Amino acid sequence: MAKRTVIFLAVLLLLMAGPAFIKYKQIQVAMASMAGNARPAANVEAAEVRHEMWQTRISAVGTLTARDGIDVKDEVGGVIETIDAESGQHVKQGDLLVSINDDVEQADLVALQAQETLAQANFDRTRRMWEKKTASQREYDDASSALQVAQANLTQVRARIAKKNIRAPFSGVLGIRNISKGQYVSPGTKLFSLQDHSVLYTDFSIPESYFPRTKPGLEVQFRVSAYGDQDFTGEVKAIEAKIDESTRNISVRAELLNEEGLLLPGMYADIDLVLAEPTERLLVPATAIVFSSFGDAVFVVKQDDSGQNIAQRIQVTIGEQRGDVVEILTGLAGDELIVQAGTNKLMNNAPVTINEKRRLKVQ
Repeated sequence: MAKRTVIFLAVLLLLMAGPAFIKYKQIQVAMASMAGNARPAANVEAAEVRHEMWQTRISAVGTLTARDGIDVKDEVGGVIETIDAESGQHVKQGDLLVSINDDVEQADLVALQAQETLAQANFDRTRRMWEKKTASQREYDDASSALQVAQANLTQVRARIAKKNIRAPFSGVLGIRNISKGQYVSPGTKLFSLQDHSVLYTDFSIPESYFPRTKPGLEVQFRVSAYGDQDFTGEVKAIEAKIDESTRNISVRAELLNEEGLLLPGMYADIDLVLAEPTERLLVPATAIVFSSFGDAVFVVKQDDSGQNIAQRIQVTIGEQRGDVVEILTGLAGDELIVQAGTNKLMNNAPVTINEKRRLKVQ
């Protein structure tokens, strides 16, 4: 009985050990296969870290405004008699733009001139009599007052006539006219737009932390969509006297000479306020930055002990971005070769092969 039990247990152990041995051999084969099929090196593009002199800039936006710009309107109503300027015309200060019929005022002018002449003659005669003591002081005062009233009435009617001859208050370019000859216009009707855009300015805001470094005369660069990336240069003319309490920003006014007339009031402008002297910065392509919730990083190409190129993930702090390059504040020494394309398929210390045809220097 005992012999049968021993034989049974031996057979049972053999039956159990067989599958376990087979599984062990399968695992060994799989591990050997994995070792022989290591992950291949990723093909990437690389770029060298670039050193360049950059100036500190504050970016803002604004709208270009003419130094002088108004809607020309009439102060008194009437029928338009002549239009002496046309849309788009360059005019000088004092040029006649529009005349409103002044027949009534001209008739009043003739009558008041006659009254002023009579009052002047009466005053002259009374003064001579007063000097000879043949006229009283009251008669002299009445004659003097009558002359002053006549002169005031004459001045008044001349002023009304002048208001019906509308002239350019400053030199500039007329916009599209909104009136026609023979049209009746009430006081306050818009006749033309007049813009002096030989000098343009724009107001923009910057954080209050930059106030100590901001002063009149600093360079300001403008870009407008009409001219792509072309820069127009102006300068700071004035700084607001107080900080905006709601935004903690301060307003700055910049002025730009527009002698060639390329820019127009109302254009939207991207603005860079240049604050400091140039300093050397480290720059990398924007495509090299790997963004994540753990912080920004780049992959630096290094060699391992066997001489194989690997991509090592390095945490960096980025600064200003201009176009397709980004400033690196911390994390790089400046002599590294970094992966600029292909970062999406990399892990830390992954083997890489650099595509030499696409190995670039940041331009």
